[in-house]
Amino acid sequence: MKADDYKYPISQCDVPPGRRSQLESYRAKRRQWLTWLDADEHHAIWTNLSAMVWTDVSYRILRQLVIGQDDKNETSCLHNTLVAEQVIQGYVARQVLGIRRLLDKTSGVISLRRLIIDMRSNWPLFTRENYVCHDGLPYDYEAVVLKEMTARAGKGAFWAATTGPEAHGTSGMAHEQFDRLAGVDPSKRMREDRLPKTLLGTIESWLGGSGAEELADWSHAYLAHAGGPDRRKQIEEGLVTADKISEAIKTLVRATEALSACVLFAGGRPGRAVRSVRTPGSAGGTAGPQGRCRRALGHAQPRAGRLRRRRGRRVDRSRESGRGLSP
Repeated sequence: MKADDYKYPISQCDVPPGRRSQLESYRAKRRQWLTWLDADEHHAIWTNLSAMVWTDVSYRILRQLVIGQDDKNETSCLHNTLVAEQVIQGYVARQVLGIRRLLDKTSGVISLRRLIIDMRSNWPLFTRENYVCHDGLPYDYEAVVLKEMTARAGKGAFWAATTGPEAHGTSGMAHEQFDRLAGVDPSKRMREDRLPKTLLGTIESWLGGSGAEELADWSHAYLAHAGGPDRRKQIEEGLVTADKISEAIKTLVRATEALSACVLFAGGRPGRAVRSVRTPGSAGGTAGPQGRCRRALGHAQPRAGRLRRRRGRRVDRSRESGRGLSP
């Protein structure tokens, strides 16, 4: 969803009146976070990441063209040292500064780090009730299924609702995704269930192991600022390469996808339509951001039981909280 607004007012959300003030806070913060992710006019996180991916692809294509050309073809502009210098320096500067901006913790900026910090400070809002019912979805989707199937018995195929109080398919997927993220047994679901903070810790560990911080530190000393001898000495072992930049961008995309598709249940990369799936007795149904969530999590699916593989996907059957995101 875009950050414009919600389809259903709070009065139509399946939340008791006594907890609607908390739901209102959750909706307001979620709207803000989605704006940071995809709707801000100048600094949306997904917009910046898309530009960085395209710059990476463009650079690698040009580099491959140079490698594939005959060295004796001196008439090609790709062998001009001025052109090569500008391409390489421009690539490094743009990409490293982009990574640095996404890791910026300064108050008042839009960045991936600031998004995580703000989510952490508002983590009590992430209850199962708010997660599932924040925009009109029913909490008890099984009751809605029973009601609809009874009413439509013998009437043939139909298109099931994808939003609102009748959207049992979307509600069911939201519950299932919450179960995976929280490590909750589906038979023990409660409206007051909360997502574990270890989810954010896992995402932060991805960023910490990606090399992105080292690239940002390098930019502090050589690119964004003129670092003094002591500052430069701290990172003298650092080496900026195209592969390091690419790996850092991949991790930033993975972390952003996890926050968007998994934690906010709002879909992942912009411009990707939600695929419909069939529900029992229907000609079509709903599909939430589960597929994108699985990709962001490295296909880890926490459930009770043992570790196993299914169709090439690694499935974590443990019930420990926070195992929905695996490094």
